[in-house]
Amino acid sequence: MAGQECEYPTVSSLFDQFLRLYEEIDKSDLPTNSDELQKKIKDTVAGLIKTTVLVSEVGVFSSNETLEELSTNSIKFLLLPVLLGSLTLKRTNIERMEVLRLSNIYFRDYITRCKQYGLTDVDLPPEPNNEDKEDEDDADKKRIARMPPKKGMPTPQELEAMARQREDKIRRFKEKKAMGERLNELRKALKNPSHDEEITRNYHIAMVKKFILDCLEELESVTMERNMLAEMAVMRMKGTLPDPEEAPKPKPLKPILITRDAMQKNVFGLGYPSLPSMTVEEFYDQRVREGWFPDPSKSQNCLQNRAAFGPDKEKEAIEREEAEKEAAEERDDPDKIAHERGMDEWRDTHKRGWGNTYNRS
Repeated sequence: MAGQECEYPTVSSLFDQFLRLYEEIDKSDLPTNSDELQKKIKDTVAGLIKTTVLVSEVGVFSSNETLEELSTNSIKFLLLPVLLGSLTLKRTNIERMEVLRLSNIYFRDYITRCKQYGLTDVDLPPEPNNEDKEDEDDADKKRIARMPPKKGMPTPQELEAMARQREDKIRRFKEKKAMGERLNELRKALKNPSHDEEITRNYHIAMVKKFILDCLEELESVTMERNMLAEMAVMRMKGTLPDPEEAPKPKPLKPILITRDAMQKNVFGLGYPSLPSMTVEEFYDQRVREGWFPDPSKSQNCLQNRAAFGPDKEKEAIEREEAEKEAAEERDDPDKIAHERGMDEWRDTHKRGWGNTYNRS
């Protein structure tokens, strides 16, 4: 015990240092494959492995003790495997199947250790037993190759399994949310200089339980991805899936550009297969000449122009409209007469209020 008391401060400070690095990596905005982040992940993994070796040498954990027998400062060391598994999943400089294999070992070790101390009652599915001492990747490939292709609707047993899986996910989500709120409360309590050891102990236990929920989710994802990669490898061996290096590369997309003025047309039009032939203003003028759009220089009755009028110009525009109507009536304008006759015939067949019955008969 004297040796343990002497070693503990060093191991504890090392763990706290690498836990802070883990949190920085987890919250980082850098791309996962960036050199800076990968170097940080590699250094943190190496530090956590070193800490794990020190914890093993000190003999912190024992298979015949309970959680109550663990000291408050020792509980946080239970997190070592799950931290290593989570960081290993982020590594891109190792083959993906090897990354998944290592992460699976770390996560299963974490759940097993937590179950030993009564922190969870989860039963993990057994790992595939390689009786022929084959490599795990080859065992997965052969197991997938022997599986018959899935056809038809799911069976009632499969539907029940899906429903149970959904209920488990909902339950874990609620537990994770409650655990996050509990951790925030304990973090605030830890900032109080006069907090007692019980708060520190509860904080470490809450962290372990929170990582148990994260670990179960990661284990499901790792298992699914391992099966998918093994199935893809089998398909490549059978020749039904092309090698990604031999697959034809798609043609790059060509942008489509609409310019707003002549300068943009001259600049942005260069280099594209379809050069813009006119600007927006040129297109509008062409439509005006063809009779599609009104001529803004002649039309004074559009809403845009009327909105810019002052009170005097608005009054003049109204008087001009009335004068044009009177002049059209005096000279018996055929277009005006045809329009009014058409409106009279329409009123005879469409009584007032017919179009607003609100589904009433």
